[in-house]
Amino acid sequence: MRKVYKYLLIVLLIVLQTTLFRFIDIFGVKPDAAFIVVLSFSLLNGSWEAIYLSLFAGLIQDILFNNALGVTTFSLLIVSYITGLLSKSVFKESSFVAFVFVFLGTLLYNLITMFSMVLMKYEFNFLSDFMNVAMIQAVYNSVITAFAYRYLVSFNRYVNENKVNFFRKGKF
Repeated sequence: MRKVYKYLLIVLLIVLQTTLFRFIDIFGVKPDAAFIVVLSFSLLNGSWEAIYLSLFAGLIQDILFNNALGVTTFSLLIVSYITGLLSKSVFKESSFVAFVFVFLGTLLYNLITMFSMVLMKYEFNFLSDFMNVAMIQAVYNSVITAFAYRYLVSFNRYVNENKVNFFRKGKF
């Protein structure tokens, strides 16, 4: 039953992303909170959870915000699945590992999205947009992850094990 909390968190973050986060943009780029959470849970719980959460978050974002249904879902699904597969060989609870995964994952996510846009004949400057959007968003998402990851680890333990008090101090 507590696993529903992850889906509710994603919905809450998508709402926050569209309302409050637009005021905290840097150079016109805002953080992608749903992406950070999905990638963090993929890193912590593996590829199966990555599939479920990325399909859920991606479809909500595609339905609400995109003209082309499936672009966000496909990009998020690929990146989170790869993260889930690679999570078997890393120390999952390290904020630095999460920082690196979110940085590289954001770059790959944006590359897949831009490649999809090329296939759909969108007009844009690939190199300029990659440097001005993807790189800034990768740094922005990674910095947020460095601070938020330990809370996501605690939340994940709370949801999965039913034993840990979510806001308990002393473990980190």
